[in-house]
Amino acid sequence: MIINNFEKYNFKNSEVSGIITSINFSSEKDVEIILHEETQDKFEQVRDLETVKSFPPLVFSTVADRDLTNILNGSKEIKKLTLLDGHHRFEHLNLYNYDYSIPVVLISNQDVTVQSYNSKINVDKKTFIDHLFASNFKPSSFSKYFIEIEDCKYSNIKIESIYELYDFKRKLINHDFIIPIPNDMVNVDDLIINFTPIQLVEFYKENYLFPPKSTWISPRI
Repeated sequence: MIINNFEKYNFKNSEVSGIITSINFSSEKDVEIILHEETQDKFEQVRDLETVKSFPPLVFSTVADRDLTNILNGSKEIKKLTLLDGHHRFEHLNLYNYDYSIPVVLISNQDVTVQSYNSKINVDKKTFIDHLFASNFKPSSFSKYFIEIEDCKYSNIKIESIYELYDFKRKLINHDFIIPIPNDMVNVDDLIINFTPIQLVEFYKENYLFPPKSTWISPRI
């Protein structure tokens, strides 16, 4: 994929800049799109081009220098894009294969910051801690893979990868032990838990998607 028409894009509350352009995903087949999360509460599955036209920009990262205009002015081909924000919208676009160019913002992989997406405990704290213990999680600050509650980390020595940890998160969500909550919408009364943050390179495991709302990625539209 070669991009010829673009403008510099500055994010609010961030020093990061990228470019804004448009892509028709129904006709652009020469770029690989990397997804990293399952979707939750599926986007309304009704074909509606007018809704698509109102979509805010999708945000992608790519392997490039921080100033993407340098490579694009030289017409360097982009072969891979990692979707950072907009999984529901992208799913909808794929479902109906709209022949329409939508706005996208591209940034360098080097400018991506990934934090754990907050979750709040949906049961009382004792019930949740008891469930952790029953699942072989114990207080520990030494493991690379952990669950953190009120500055206390819990880990399971049998969990040896980020994928196993987030498979456990998926079970917690499916059994209503936790509810994802945006990092900028936390209430003082919420009992928040976090998981080991996922690294961008860990998005690329073939045929694996993390559970919904696992990553809080900056910069944000």
